[in-house]
Amino acid sequence: YEHPNRRYADNRISTTKYSILTFLPKNLLEQLHRAANLYFIFIVVLNMIIGAFGKYISLMPISFVLGVTAIKDAFEDYRRYKSDQKVNHSTCRVWDSSQGRYRKLEWKHILVGDFVHLSHDEIIPADMLLLRSSDANGICYVDTCNLDGESNLKQRQAIRAMGKFHNPTVPLNFSPDQFMYKVCCEEPTTDVYKFEGRLETMDGGPPLPREFTILAKENVLLRGCVVKNTDFVEGIVLYAGRDTKAMLNNNGPRYKRSTLERLTNIDIIWCVVILLALCITGAVLSGVWMRSFSNPYMIPFFTWSEMPGGTLFRPSFESFWNFWSFIIVLQVLIPISLYVSIEFIKIGQVWLISQDKNMYYEKLDKRLQCRALNIPEELGQVQYVMSDKTGTLTENQMVFRRCSLRGRDFGGHSVAAAIDQPDDRLGRPRPSKDRGLEALLSRAVREADVDNQIYLFFLTMAICNTVVVNAKPHEDLMDPDGDMIDISCEESDTTTERLTISPLSVKFLEEVEEEVPSGQRLKSPRESIELIDLHDDKDDSPPVPSVTEIVSNEIKEKSSQNSLKSMASIPGILHRPSLLSLARLKGIKELSPFRRSVDKRQSQSSSDTTAPLHSYYDSESPDELALVEAAREYGVRLLRRRFDEVNIHIRASGQIVKYKLLHTLPFDSDRKRMSVIVQECTGKKRIILLTKGADASVLPILANEYITSEVGEEEVFKAQEHLSDYAKEGLRTLCLAKKYLSEEEYHAWRALHEEAELDPHHRENLIRDSILKAEQNVELLGVTAIEDRLQEGVPECIHLLREAGICVWLLTGDKVETAVNIAFSSRLFSSAMDILNVGANGVRSVSDLLDEHLERVNRAGEITEEAAFGLVLNASCLDYCLDPHNEQRFVQLLRSCRSVLCCRATPIQKASLVKMAKTRLGGKVLAIGDGANDVSMIQCADVGVGLSGQEGMQAVMASDFAMARFRFLANLLLVHGHWCYQRLAQTILYFFYKNAMFVFTIFWYQIFNGFSSQVPIDPIYLMVYNLIFTSVPALLYGCLEQDAPADTLLDVPKFYDQGRLGKKYRWYSFWLNMLDALWQSAVVYFLCHFVSLV
Repeated sequence: YEHPNRRYADNRISTTKYSILTFLPKNLLEQLHRAANLYFIFIVVLNMIIGAFGKYISLMPISFVLGVTAIKDAFEDYRRYKSDQKVNHSTCRVWDSSQGRYRKLEWKHILVGDFVHLSHDEIIPADMLLLRSSDANGICYVDTCNLDGESNLKQRQAIRAMGKFHNPTVPLNFSPDQFMYKVCCEEPTTDVYKFEGRLETMDGGPPLPREFTILAKENVLLRGCVVKNTDFVEGIVLYAGRDTKAMLNNNGPRYKRSTLERLTNIDIIWCVVILLALCITGAVLSGVWMRSFSNPYMIPFFTWSEMPGGTLFRPSFESFWNFWSFIIVLQVLIPISLYVSIEFIKIGQVWLISQDKNMYYEKLDKRLQCRALNIPEELGQVQYVMSDKTGTLTENQMVFRRCSLRGRDFGGHSVAAAIDQPDDRLGRPRPSKDRGLEALLSRAVREADVDNQIYLFFLTMAICNTVVVNAKPHEDLMDPDGDMIDISCEESDTTTERLTISPLSVKFLEEVEEEVPSGQRLKSPRESIELIDLHDDKDDSPPVPSVTEIVSNEIKEKSSQNSLKSMASIPGILHRPSLLSLARLKGIKELSPFRRSVDKRQSQSSSDTTAPLHSYYDSESPDELALVEAAREYGVRLLRRRFDEVNIHIRASGQIVKYKLLHTLPFDSDRKRMSVIVQECTGKKRIILLTKGADASVLPILANEYITSEVGEEEVFKAQEHLSDYAKEGLRTLCLAKKYLSEEEYHAWRALHEEAELDPHHRENLIRDSILKAEQNVELLGVTAIEDRLQEGVPECIHLLREAGICVWLLTGDKVETAVNIAFSSRLFSSAMDILNVGANGVRSVSDLLDEHLERVNRAGEITEEAAFGLVLNASCLDYCLDPHNEQRFVQLLRSCRSVLCCRATPIQKASLVKMAKTRLGGKVLAIGDGANDVSMIQCADVGVGLSGQEGMQAVMASDFAMARFRFLANLLLVHGHWCYQRLAQTILYFFYKNAMFVFTIFWYQIFNGFSSQVPIDPIYLMVYNLIFTSVPALLYGCLEQDAPADTLLDVPKFYDQGRLGKKYRWYSFWLNMLDALWQSAVVYFLCHFVSLV
């Protein structure tokens, strides 16, 4: 039996660099790429020829260095090997066609084309095409944290060709042997957000409609992700092992070279120059000394012999020979142990940084992580700090505070009272609630006014999002032997408690809530418990783990391991379907990421009055979570979200209202908004487009008829006023809008959209045009204002950084008013600052502004902390500032500003500002952020810092250092940065000094022995002087030295100038050390020499 796809990579992974046979030659070859190692090997070979001292003694230094490095590399590679073994021996269920069932198989034996069954909480072993899931619509959710760092759940959709097998009540009806299709997909790529492929019917298989053949990234489960909120999924392996996206993106740690390392390399070159100068001087003087003797037999201690050609003695030849002897004798001048010592010192420094309790965040149990081991000293030389705002300076725990509806501002009076009322269970502040607005909403619901603007406003808050609602624990629907457990839909529903809702119970609940004191609410913001639990169930224990979690992911019995290995080793014991063949194609366009409903699906009646008692919200965005929680607080509660339907519970009426979810048009950075298209399931069954987004993206698409109407003109005017007021308070704002679509309009647009999805050449552009067309001519519903408070200690941290002379730049996507308010509250700007604003459009307008601001700066004279300038830069004019006509003046203005605020910045613009600061402004740049939109600037910076917060771990994965709170940055830079720079700078100079002093002492000795390259020290001591005698003190100094206590460094930030301005290691520091070594060596030698003559 031969697998039809055996030509593709298997699923075994290997991240090791060496094998037992290749370790020695490969590791030695890698080490010989270092110029210093080649130099010392050259010295060994030279000594074998010259014989300046014992031939084998010269092997000691280079053998020690190569041996230590080899042991370190072997240990690291062994750790990788153990990790690979653990992954390769993990198990999952793979289809065995010979037995007609799924059987456990180790990951390393999985091949392309195998069918795999996974249960809740199982890790996906390879890149798979999703064929079906336990959800009736083929939906499943995955946690992609292990792949891209995002901690939020992602939705995936089974291929439409398998739609008839999506019914979870008949799990035994599908067999992989029925899959009569060939999968054509693109070559393996590193892009985790893109997949292109198609299905082709094999001979004898049922034909597929064209729209069923297109495959997109929503149909693919990637290796390393975890199945969540789904009882089971089944898929076919597309890419295995080294071809998976997870392995293709596993490039290892990035290597950065610090400024000190570059200066050290230059100074080592100068050491070589000095060595050559000493050797040439010694060789020439030895020839001069020997020429002073007319008879070579009179030269003391000179062993002569007949030279080739019959010449008995030639001083020039002896001088040449002495040159190479001096190279060997004075080799200590080149510090062979410097690089090894620096590596150990940096490891020690990094370990001490990670152990600092002052940078430990107890709430999340997170320490500072040092992900780059080779640049700790760069922390002490930072001149510019580029920071994101949301989630970096702020908590990124969004809480609804105010809103604008019908030209009125709601919630303003309750902000102060609600701001310090944390939820009892989660510690989250509760959304502000305006009783007057709640009364208006209740009246609209009681009057059954579904066109009411207030109702639609809260409906948009509740459903215009991608929030996932979880209501019950998940079960493993396959037993350990691979048999499916036949669980009917009715039986599975019994695991979730349900309660009949009546107007009486709702009224009673409202009365109870009114009697609860402020701050002691009945509901938590994330746990939607709005109904009285008649069973009084207070068990907060987590869901019971599935069978797979206990059996599949852990192999505890050696006997089962052995039997599994023996089974896998027998050819043909595990039969896989041979009818499947995969092809790899290029140039296939990607399928749309947007969801569609099945039009013929029967919706349930809106009078259904049952709902899950408990529901939990998972959101990809903290903003969306805040809006959903606020809508629930006002009585419009998101109960359930399915592939084609959303259920809303209206508290005022006690009913559940259902909407068909026709399309979701997701957020993107170009449009800066998202929309959903829904249809009422009862009544007029109208189709509604609901949109939310930034004011700059929503206000321009308002319908002209609405804007020019009396009501619309007044609402827009008031909304803009309220937007400005909210921004001045530092609140994040969103605009909500809606549009009714007729059946004809919707079907015409849908046909256009589906045609765009199937276009093989211009698909992405056509889809974007289709979305923009749907979102035109909307009517404003209102404005929301969300609070994102500053983290504790942020103002104090920024103040310390500015006191240390560091320029802090805040790069944010917020509007100008919001960003300026945050800048003042975080002490980025102070009242003593003169704030300059660059917000014009056009090259000429920006040019005039730059000239005006530069003139103000020049008139101000010397810039001090009391008379500093701050710059507010609108990213819309950044391209004009970087125009060749303006760039020089723009850079000059940036140099004059202590703080810079850039608003409406995109990720690309953030990265471009970091690059400009590195290349044009000089000084080291540190970038800090917490989200995926900060990755570009973090990777561009000299030092990247990622915050582990609410937006996943992508920033952390791209960073050099990772921490939990922004305030730790002051301790990281001003304390550890200062220490690391000072320690390493002094240690490197000490290495040069001690070696030079030793060599100069030997050179002084040559004066009294005719420059004959003799040494007054035993050769063994000569070799171990640099490796042992003088290395340990330097190692301890480099790891533990503190020139000032931590408290002093924070109290006096000006100490940071030593590293920021490079005062400890200037270009002349090396030469001062050489002169010092020269002077002290002369004192030591000549004092001892002349004293011995007395």
